[in-house]
Amino acid sequence: MQLFVNANYNFVKWRFHWIAFSILWVLIGLGFYLKNGINWGIDFAGGANITLKFRDKVPLDRLRADLADASIQQYGKPVDRAVLIRLPMQKKEGDYAGLTVAKLNRDLNPESATGKVDLNFHGRDPIADVIFTADPDRKGTNDAAKQYYLGVAENIISKRSDLGIFTSLDQAVSAPGVTPGIASVLRQKTFVGQFNVLNQETVGPQVGKELQGKAIWAVILSTLAMGVYLWLRFDVLFGAAAVVCIIHDVSVSIAFLGMINGEMSLNIVAALLLIVGFSINDTVVMYDRVRENKRKIKTRMTLEEQLNKAMNQTLSRTILTSGSVFIVLVALLLFGGKVIHEFAWILLIGVLAGTYSTVTIVPAVAIAWNNFTGRKRDIAGPASRPRAEEPVRAEATTPRKRKAV
Repeated sequence: MQLFVNANYNFVKWRFHWIAFSILWVLIGLGFYLKNGINWGIDFAGGANITLKFRDKVPLDRLRADLADASIQQYGKPVDRAVLIRLPMQKKEGDYAGLTVAKLNRDLNPESATGKVDLNFHGRDPIADVIFTADPDRKGTNDAAKQYYLGVAENIISKRSDLGIFTSLDQAVSAPGVTPGIASVLRQKTFVGQFNVLNQETVGPQVGKELQGKAIWAVILSTLAMGVYLWLRFDVLFGAAAVVCIIHDVSVSIAFLGMINGEMSLNIVAALLLIVGFSINDTVVMYDRVRENKRKIKTRMTLEEQLNKAMNQTLSRTILTSGSVFIVLVALLLFGGKVIHEFAWILLIGVLAGTYSTVTIVPAVAIAWNNFTGRKRDIAGPASRPRAEEPVRAEATTPRKRKAV
């Protein structure tokens, strides 16, 4: 498919306008960071994240009283009755999230103190142990009986996963494999608690610092590796321009993260590394076309004209490639859910930045480098100047005399 036939846009002319736009964008993002600070995720700052789904209305006042230092926010839609609890970094290592969840279970579910098992809180094994001990189906105490009741408990947990949370015991006893005897045991020795733990994770302070350093080095080294690759494949001018282009795209993406006060997490680092790879793609294609044109074009052209011609020749491919990725990322934003929302946004901004930086930022750097170093990169085709004609030696026109016989 060819979208632009014989395109002849003067991209180089508008390079300073786009540079000014990018600088303004990054400065705005920097202003947001100075105002709000960096919103480090649990991966880098340490601490704990806990996602809870409640049976009834979320008891926000009780949660805030129990967890004074925590950040509590709605998770998903209000009808989901779920909250995300972010706990600050602690100085010592340990299962921060697990201890906090256990404390909330004791405070919000007083029935757990009576010895009953919470069907919304506990996993398969505690539920199976309760049923196995009572043995309502008379299976005995052998391994086969144990496996039988484990299977029933697994069905109960699967039913809870499908519903998100049990709101009544009737939902639990309607799980596949629950016989009348097992249902009777469940009604006597279990209950449905106030909340179900959808997710919990803990990152210690030492691990968070290590991840910060590794993430920064991952982005820096991948950027330098791309620059070295283009240096070896083309030359140092194109390698330096590519590095500046990648730095530009990553900076624009990080600036946008500051504008939306997004969380700097491992997902964002993965998005930045994807941007590094995508950003270099169109740049390599354009450089290849410049190199091909040096062998094909017969008229003399300046570096500005070379770059303009190459970008116009590859414009259709650039639009098709970036447009395809753009459509996928918009679909992720609309249907991907909250978990990957910021990841999709950063990729989308990175793809847009990478597209316009290929046709504006890269030429600007290449031309500035060329002017600064004073190297002439004008090209002339294979046609060469005609050589001066050599004088033709005059041949003797006088006939040779015959020898007398």
